[in-house]
Amino acid sequence: MTRAGLFVVAALYVVMCVGCGNTVGPTSGVVRFDDGTPVSAGSIEFRRLTDKERFASRITPEGAFQPANQDGEIGLPPGSYEVVVVQIVLTEDLAKEAHSHGNTVPRRYADYYTSGLKVDIADGQTEPVEMVLQSQ
Repeated sequence: MTRAGLFVVAALYVVMCVGCGNTVGPTSGVVRFDDGTPVSAGSIEFRRLTDKERFASRITPEGAFQPANQDGEIGLPPGSYEVVVVQIVLTEDLAKEAHSHGNTVPRRYADYYTSGLKVDIADGQTEPVEMVLQSQ
């Protein structure tokens, strides 16, 4: 086999194996307010109750997220989690109409002791996670 042929075979193997990783549990989700509007800025973190391992993600303007562990592997393994949503809003020196963070996440959601957010991921669950925050 020529060098070019060997390179093509190796490249195809790599492309085929990219999807072969062990994806665990849901790999995406959405966080929104109880009125249906998305949380459009901030981050979300899931802390597994059994071993305190954390899975975190930034929140997109549409409220979407992809939880990943500290190694960057996306997905929430089965288990019970407590959840926080953190939003740092820097409004100093900005006119009100220049704010682009959408509705402000109430401060209680930024602390595991006060957020009240929990989620259970079942074995084999792959559907996206939906987190709903009360506006006030």
